[in-house]
Amino acid sequence: MFSGNLMKFWLAFLALISCARAEKYIKASSLLTCMENSQFSASRFEAKYTPANHSITFDISGISTISDKVKAEVELIVYGITILTETINLCSLNYKTICPLTSGHIDVDSSYQISSSIVDQIPGIGFTVPDLDATVKVMVYSTTNNSQPLACIEAVLSNGRSVQTKYASWPIAAVSGFGLIISSFVSIMGHSSTAAHIASNAVSLFIYFQSLALISMMAVARVPPIAMSWAQNFQWTMGIIETGFMQNIFFWFVQATGGTSTSTIANKSALSISVQKLLRFSHLFKRDEDVESDTSLYTTNESDSDVGDKILVLRGIQRVAYLANIEISNLFLTGITFFLIIALFLLVILSFFKAFVELLIRTNAIPANKFHGYRKDWTTVIKGTLYRLYLIAFPQLVLLCLWECTRHDSAACVVVAIVIFVVAVLLLFQAAIRLLLIGWKSTKYYNNPAYLLFGDAKLLNRFGFLYVQYRADKYWWLSVSLCYALIKSLIVAVLQTQGKAQAVIIFVLELFYFISLCVFRPFMDKRTNVFNILIGLINLLNSVFYLFYSNIFKQPSAVSSIAAVVYFVLNAVFALVLLIFTIVTCVLALVRKNPDTRYQPMRDDRVSFLPHNDSEKKEPDFELAALGATAMRGHDRDSMLVDQAALGSSEDSSTHQLFAERQVSDVSSVAARPVEPSSAVLGDSYSRQAAPFEDSTTYDYNRGYGKDVRWI
Repeated sequence: MFSGNLMKFWLAFLALISCARAEKYIKASSLLTCMENSQFSASRFEAKYTPANHSITFDISGISTISDKVKAEVELIVYGITILTETINLCSLNYKTICPLTSGHIDVDSSYQISSSIVDQIPGIGFTVPDLDATVKVMVYSTTNNSQPLACIEAVLSNGRSVQTKYASWPIAAVSGFGLIISSFVSIMGHSSTAAHIASNAVSLFIYFQSLALISMMAVARVPPIAMSWAQNFQWTMGIIETGFMQNIFFWFVQATGGTSTSTIANKSALSISVQKLLRFSHLFKRDEDVESDTSLYTTNESDSDVGDKILVLRGIQRVAYLANIEISNLFLTGITFFLIIALFLLVILSFFKAFVELLIRTNAIPANKFHGYRKDWTTVIKGTLYRLYLIAFPQLVLLCLWECTRHDSAACVVVAIVIFVVAVLLLFQAAIRLLLIGWKSTKYYNNPAYLLFGDAKLLNRFGFLYVQYRADKYWWLSVSLCYALIKSLIVAVLQTQGKAQAVIIFVLELFYFISLCVFRPFMDKRTNVFNILIGLINLLNSVFYLFYSNIFKQPSAVSSIAAVVYFVLNAVFALVLLIFTIVTCVLALVRKNPDTRYQPMRDDRVSFLPHNDSEKKEPDFELAALGATAMRGHDRDSMLVDQAALGSSEDSSTHQLFAERQVSDVSSVAARPVEPSSAVLGDSYSRQAAPFEDSTTYDYNRGYGKDVRWI
């Protein structure tokens, strides 16, 4: 290290934990100081071991204040366990320049051949394990005084092989988007039950990936390499995607609006950067206190004027930005910009689709009654789509905006953060409150929340995306979901200096949310409930892993490192299962003639209240019409009139009109109405699932469809 030859020795042993790629190698790119008043520091350090030619190349530039004969204790630490300890007397290496060692500037740029006896000790598996958690620490002592070390330096090893790769993140993103696209296509084709299930599962899958990204932003003490790399594959769910030209624009914007852009990425070759909290390792399974409190050596502020003379420790959101190759001051603008780009893209696509359909109808390429529901309420559909986008991106918006308010990159960035945060919270929570009020009124006056929630086409198109995945009697779960996402993002954003507090609060939050999922089972059917409960369970287990990473239990480092391997395997297998399930479901929806037969009818009675499409005339089905008349009437005529009088002063005109339309007097009047709904949320043939049952008197308005109902 401070001498080229000692560096050669311990770097050879680093190869014991090396990984594999086309060219096998193990390298260290930075040399960190691990004690106060260390008499050696390196401003540049590059060392690489290549087993193909048994050589080590190194390029070291450092300063030493040691003037003495010294010896070095070399310690190799793998997964928190010290597997090698060796003491070397530098004079035994027979290099006059290091015996004795003299103070001054040290520059070493050379190579060294490793003996075959050392190479033979390298296990083959050492070249195949990615993100292996390993470090080498060297303590330097005077040969005449062993009590006080003169210097302590530590190097983190890398082999260029990692589970963080674009070949994992982009296919995962593609499958998530594929599910949403297929659900929209299947809905247009009329298979509304299939579309609802695919859309619900695709959103839940995205939320799981987003949770992986969000929880990895906690500023815990030490996230082992394999856990850190795996979580980095899902940062695209938070809009954290590196693009060169956009980064240049953001860099200029921050400076032009009175801020100061960071230059961590641009100067990373000249800075000593650690993405872990540094700890003192003394011997097997034992660890001393952290040394980060020494502000003369370490800093967590990338904007410090003397950051070049210290070791910059990046944790939490800072670490995520650095690993994504994004300047920390650009992270907020990166995430927000991608959200706005997607919103604009959806607006353009939906508008062009409306224009394209109108063109086809005017040229008689398709019948005039096609896509009637979408053409009639396309502006409402667009609003509903934007609500869905806000719902999916809500954790991202809350975290980035609140985090920016704690950083103040520039005045303009803070203003943008406040505006976007307020808009997102107001839009979603006013929608949630509105749904609570409508559901409460529907339950109060009609003993069934589905009457109003699924009977108003305008309401269904605008807000349906927020609640159709839930059972009708659990419409209030939207509010629970929003509060859960808000609290989770808030804790991660504002407690970036309190890693232990973050880990504990997130664990408690995940525990309560998981228990609530198991107790209430709010989703539309058993399959969807199981899907989401499993995701909740994995999120809970992940929060337990981060409790270990926060060092709240003060466990040996080996425990955290082994937990990281379990974390990776568990989440990788679970993600693979979910992706395969999504792909299979989408493929079956495309190849089957009627994929709705795969799903049982929903146990709530939403089908009875779905609005109908008046643009198409069909032969009356008197049996089905009788069922619809019974279900939609809900009360006798006198009770309905009383209800209308009670609601007349509070309901909007669209709901009041809905009540008037529901007052059907006989079966023939109902039979004359078409039976196909026009909801853009649930499709154009959702009512095909609703068929007459043996005895319409078995329907209980307070309970919905019971077990004695036989669907035909």
